[in-house]
Amino acid sequence: MELSEHIDENSILNVTSDTKEGVLKELVDTLVKNGKINNPEVALSALLEREALGSTGVGEQVAIPHAKMKELDDVAILVGICKEGIEFGSSDGAPVRIFFLLLAPEKQMNLHLKTLARISRLIKLTDFKNKVLEGEMTTSDISKVLKEEEARL
Repeated sequence: MELSEHIDENSILNVTSDTKEGVLKELVDTLVKNGKINNPEVALSALLEREALGSTGVGEQVAIPHAKMKELDDVAILVGICKEGIEFGSSDGAPVRIFFLLLAPEKQMNLHLKTLARISRLIKLTDFKNKVLEGEMTTSDISKVLKEEEARL
């Protein structure tokens, strides 16, 4: 499963919200705009329920908010970038600057777990994070870096 098959320029956005719930709503609204999901209220509720169990801020300025939804047939993934960083309750206390939002089909737990693992490997084993955060990049630039760095996995 390649992340770049699901993340194109339209699936990358500059986050403008400054709260956890605001960021999640902004990301969900983009999935609706892109035609990836039809029910933003269910998606946002599922994400907030997951966050209530423990923050998906994994540290090192990255969060991977994720949830499962009955109505999905395939994963829906977005990348949100916030240059300033947002308090997200991360394990290391650092503000989050890169968000990987993942919604997965409820009946495909294996796909959900494989996608989370792929995102984690991209963050830990490549220069994706550093390249994205170092300079001013367009969504096209970020998409290109994603493909290049994912090829290294």
